[in-house]
Amino acid sequence: MQYEYQYIIRNNMNKKVRKLIIPAAGWGTRFLPMTKVVHKELLPILDTPLISLLVDEAIEAGIEEIILIISERKKDIANYFAVNKELETELESKNKLSLLKKVKSTNKEGLIKIVIQHSQNGLGHALACAKNVIKDEPFAIILGDDLIKSKVPAIKQLIEFYYKTGSNILGVQSVSDSDIPKYGIVAPIDENEKSTNFFKIKGAVEKPKLSEAPSNKAILGRYVFNSEILDILSKIEYDGSNEIQVVDAFEKLQNEYKQDIYAFVFEGTRYDLGSVKGFVQANIDYALDNIELKDELTEFINEKLSE
Repeated sequence: MQYEYQYIIRNNMNKKVRKLIIPAAGWGTRFLPMTKVVHKELLPILDTPLISLLVDEAIEAGIEEIILIISERKKDIANYFAVNKELETELESKNKLSLLKKVKSTNKEGLIKIVIQHSQNGLGHALACAKNVIKDEPFAIILGDDLIKSKVPAIKQLIEFYYKTGSNILGVQSVSDSDIPKYGIVAPIDENEKSTNFFKIKGAVEKPKLSEAPSNKAILGRYVFNSEILDILSKIEYDGSNEIQVVDAFEKLQNEYKQDIYAFVFEGTRYDLGSVKGFVQANIDYALDNIELKDELTEFINEKLSE
């Protein structure tokens, strides 16, 4: 897919997107009872925890510092990225070098910074917890409910578009009518642009009724923001559910800070890992892409379908 950017002024050329936030403090209630003891972010896609795939996406996009927002009870996520000398020594002594290589590839302590969110009060609250780490830099966000398989990492697509605009970017894709009430739906400034690959928005509506949806473009777990949004989120009032949502900051960001917000349609297949169905779909799809698993799995699936 080719995008035409010529008419956009690049107004933020000197600010590199070096930092990325992954909020991962929630309970993962849709995966209970499993998530009583295994955090959702550590559930496997084949033999790799989801959180590892998200971190890899960030690294492939050129991110230099990843901020994991976790709760006190979820420090096992940080441990996954820490060096495990005992395990490495054991594997080396038994000459299990391929496994040793895999284990060492998870050692990312120098790349990852942990921020504790002491109470879970919405995505906006989680992002505000990272304000002192982000400082005055633009930053990206990857949400753990959204795994995206694409040739170019989804967050890299957004970052490249950010370098063209210097503006805040929301990663979106079209969703079906039945899914519209599940997501934040963007409202384009120009109705004629809502079928294009990128457009300025005037706001977004959280989980609207189909009849009230301003478009069919849903915000799907990838963002790039200028740092000013954290100033807003750190001062914003809690909503009726005692939460702070990112979309609540959009009006002030646009009207008081005079910043544009774009919706950008990224390429890739998205799996909703906030649901058991999406988790199973992702595992099947990744397995069918695995040369060691594809043939036997295909045979197994065909046998089951013929029963």
